[in-house]
Amino acid sequence: MESKEVVNTAITISDWLMMFAVILGPILAVQIQKFIDSRKENKERKIKVFRDLMTTRASTLAVQHVSALNMVGLEFNDKKYSKVINAWKTYLDHLSSFPDDENLQKIWIEKRNDQLSDLLYEMGESLGFEFDKVHIKKAGYVPQAHVDKENEENFIRRKTVAILSQKDTVPISILSLPSDNEALETQKELHVLMKEHFEGKRSVSISINKENNIDE
Repeated sequence: MESKEVVNTAITISDWLMMFAVILGPILAVQIQKFIDSRKENKERKIKVFRDLMTTRASTLAVQHVSALNMVGLEFNDKKYSKVINAWKTYLDHLSSFPDDENLQKIWIEKRNDQLSDLLYEMGESLGFEFDKVHIKKAGYVPQAHVDKENEENFIRRKTVAILSQKDTVPISILSLPSDNEALETQKELHVLMKEHFEGKRSVSISINKENNIDE
């Protein structure tokens, strides 16, 4: 009698794990890749905000600077970026307190530069960049023409507001008036004649019409 080979068809735990790995492997790989990409995109957005603020730190009225500044609260809203948010809020509070007194404006600008340096330092440190505050504050470059333009725009803005609020007036200078040359010469001659008369250098001629006399 021939022996029959018995085939064990039971599925072991290892087989189940292998099947799950085959089925779930690609799905997990996609999800992990999405997670990695998401984290990378989040960091790239933060770096862009930081880069825009760094490149325009010497020109705080630039549209790029203002736009990046408004994005700080959105991009750095994690708890681990609390130092960044605190520095950002402090800087915004200072920006909203620009003084009208010109003597205080220089102090205000110096404090603004210090607080912007603090903000950029905290942002750089949270993103893995090594910058000291002195480098951030002093290394920014902006052409003198840009500085002049910013100062002129500030001056025009202040003067416009003062005029519209009736706190100042528009200075006007009259350089010349339209004139009739012939009439002007006649007026000069008349002036000379009157002057000579009153000085006794010229007499006034008087004529009497006898026809109008009445005989007695």
